[in-house]
Amino acid sequence: MKTWTNIPLHQNESVKPQTFNANLENVLNEYNGNLNGNNLPVYAVQTDDIVDPAPFTGIAGAVTGFKQDLTSQGFYSIRRSSSFEGGTDVYTPILQLDLATDDWSKGWNRLAYYSGFSQCFLNFDAREGMLVGCATIDWAHGTDAMVVTAGDDPPISTTSTRGHDWTSQWGVFVNDVLVARTAAIPPKRHTSSIPFSIPCGSQSIKIDVRWISVISDYNTSGTPHGSVFEVYSAEIWTRNVVR
Repeated sequence: MKTWTNIPLHQNESVKPQTFNANLENVLNEYNGNLNGNNLPVYAVQTDDIVDPAPFTGIAGAVTGFKQDLTSQGFYSIRRSSSFEGGTDVYTPILQLDLATDDWSKGWNRLAYYSGFSQCFLNFDAREGMLVGCATIDWAHGTDAMVVTAGDDPPISTTSTRGHDWTSQWGVFVNDVLVARTAAIPPKRHTSSIPFSIPCGSQSIKIDVRWISVISDYNTSGTPHGSVFEVYSAEIWTRNVVR
């Protein structure tokens, strides 16, 4: 942490509340990304620093994004969408899991583990400062539908659902540390935006998104159709504000 005293203290002078608050506020503001000329690095501005963002394309055009390193900040973004990067349309999911039969964990599930989103994470060398960004995921979680046969003669079949109390959450992880998360979201289609802000050093940074679901056990009676978990798109962007 690099801070400069706003109001200096002199010998034999009593500490005034406004002096203490002003200096403390300086530290807190810097944690929140409020930097001034004293905090910015003194780098020479090169011709390469004054260029448009350099886009890049991932494997087979499935993932797109851009990165740009400037004197006092850097910008990084990655996206995989069912509407753009090799997808079909906004209604067709890239990832579809049946929570009754497919591979998933009751803990945090890394989205980049699954096919279709295997390259959807940010990995770059950051400089000391702040990481301020947001992750946006378009996804849906269904309920379990069952065909129930009544005891009438002839039998009457009706379709009922269960699992309205099931929930899912999404979280943003920076170097495997949870830094932001959503609330518990009931089954529905939802676009979740997760802003985050965290201090960082001059180090390698990896940012990815993960989800966690809480569901009850499935009934063995009737004809269960499972609880479908779908992901349509995911995007992560961040700004590295340099101290």
